[in-house]
Amino acid sequence: MSAILTGMNTGVIRHGEQFLALALKINQHNEQQLLLLPALALRDLLICFEYRLHLQHLGSSKQKARFKQQQDAATAALQKNIPDLTQSELLHADVRQRVEKIEPLNKRKNELQLTLTLQGGNTLLLVIEDAQIALIINAITHAINNAGMHPLSLRLASLLDFLPLYDAQIKPGGELEYDTYQHPAWKLALFSETLALVYHYTDEQGEQLAYGTVVKTRNREDNKAVAQRLLAFSPRLKNLEGISCQVSVSTLASGADHLPRERCLRAIHALWQKTAK
Repeated sequence: MSAILTGMNTGVIRHGEQFLALALKINQHNEQQLLLLPALALRDLLICFEYRLHLQHLGSSKQKARFKQQQDAATAALQKNIPDLTQSELLHADVRQRVEKIEPLNKRKNELQLTLTLQGGNTLLLVIEDAQIALIINAITHAINNAGMHPLSLRLASLLDFLPLYDAQIKPGGELEYDTYQHPAWKLALFSETLALVYHYTDEQGEQLAYGTVVKTRNREDNKAVAQRLLAFSPRLKNLEGISCQVSVSTLASGADHLPRERCLRAIHALWQKTAK
């Protein structure tokens, strides 16, 4: 089934203080549908949105001005078709409308086509114009903040412009104790720069210690910000929060190709050797 977005509304389903799902009610011509996006599916949706806006940002000044006009028109159209979303709908939402998987089909220049796999087994092709994306992001953010979950909103926003591939604790002898993060091919293809980062620090006993990570991103110039935000994502790197570190960065590759694990781990080790005091 295909759904061309003509209107939308958002809400939050929670259990106590726990976020369960974002409720996204959409208008599609003469029909309405309520979709439930748990945190991981919501993050994937926002990653797709962030990439589409990134592509628009690469345009010329003339193209950006034209896109701004398209955004204004799309915003006005969506705001005329906001479907009602009641408390009863949130309380009695059908779990079969829970989005289990999102996959983009980026075949057209000015719109995002998403295949949504629902818990009930059905799939939905959702078509969103690039010009609609900013308003949808604002509506999602407003719903989460309005539910008193501003920290979740900030966390989601901080995880959209990079993908962690590996992180490791580097033992004093150079051995790596590492974790691997698996991502679908479509998500890896959205990021063009593969970076290795090593965090050096001195513990209370004066011992030199280090952690390393490999990430995919789009802008190597933002590596300092990414290095900081990784601490909140990775259970292993979280040990470094509040610790003064020297961060070293090297570029492993430019392009969408995915590097093999051995090359990534060797890159962490080589950067550690090169930058250790």
